[in-house]
Amino acid sequence: MRKFFGTLLGKKRPEFFEVIKGRKSVKYFDPNVKIKREEIIEMLNEANLAPSSCNLQPWRYIVVDTPEGKEKLGSANYNKIQNDTSAAMIIVLGDLNHYSKFDEIYGEAVEKGYMTEEVKDGFEKGMGPQLENLPIDKNREGVYFDCGLWTMQFANIAYAKGYDTNIIGGFIREKVAELFELEENLIPVMFIALGKKEKDARPTVRMKAENLVRFE
Repeated sequence: MRKFFGTLLGKKRPEFFEVIKGRKSVKYFDPNVKIKREEIIEMLNEANLAPSSCNLQPWRYIVVDTPEGKEKLGSANYNKIQNDTSAAMIIVLGDLNHYSKFDEIYGEAVEKGYMTEEVKDGFEKGMGPQLENLPIDKNREGVYFDCGLWTMQFANIAYAKGYDTNIIGGFIREKVAELFELEENLIPVMFIALGKKEKDARPTVRMKAENLVRFE
């Protein structure tokens, strides 16, 4: 058993660290590369394994992969090169009404035997009133936080599958909401440009942990 896990860990750990060390923010994508929607769906589902507060998964997304969609999005996106050359632009949305999915998420957990109905009811009684009465700024803050976790997970998954990404915050949020006729509870959080690089990303510098950390 020890030998098995040692072999397993020995094989997997380098792959994981190659992903987090190798992923870079790419700005120039190969415009000839297309990604099948089935493969994008697969990556989205894998990114959905990211953690979220109370497991309420507030992320939603629009995949823009048609010329018409790209043109529409381009009028709200300051990052023209990524918008036009990527295989797809993913609009990451945060659902301010994410608590409405409680019964769907926790009900399935009960059906699959991951928790009892009593545990589900306890969660609902404990978190329900707090989340439903959460101030709008705190709710928005939590949604942004969770969507950030999802976005980083997606970027690493895409790189592990041979693709490149660019996480983008520079766009006109109000215009995105208008162009894509978003319901009021859905807020544009960020974009992810997805494709294969045409040019290598510029090397970047990272600060050293020993200059940032404090132990107590």
